[in-house]
Amino acid sequence: MRNIVNMSDAEQEVMEKLWDQKECIKQSQLLALFEEEGKEWKRQTLNTFLARLEEKGLVKRENRMVSAIYSREEYNYMQMKEAINHMYGGKISNFVAAFTKENGIDEEEAKALMKLLEND
Repeated sequence: MRNIVNMSDAEQEVMEKLWDQKECIKQSQLLALFEEEGKEWKRQTLNTFLARLEEKGLVKRENRMVSAIYSREEYNYMQMKEAINHMYGGKISNFVAAFTKENGIDEEEAKALMKLLEND
């Protein structure tokens, strides 16, 4: 993934379902999961979302089976890394400085950060 991939709310819902599955799922089963939640999507609606996600390099479809290319954790890591590279010059220290300036950091969080830094 080269840059931040924006998803619509519906595309995000599809990804969440795929991430929850942990493995390939039939498109019909995926549609049934949404129907269980009261979503009245038609097969073509789901196909549209899947096609968009496929174009974005997030899902793979083969023989009516669909799966996420990246785990939730991998996707979140790539998004975070790209955002830090783009907005903070790739420096985590710049990110932490900006975050703590607005949100502050308590002693417990500071200790946890120091522990993480010492372990690397």
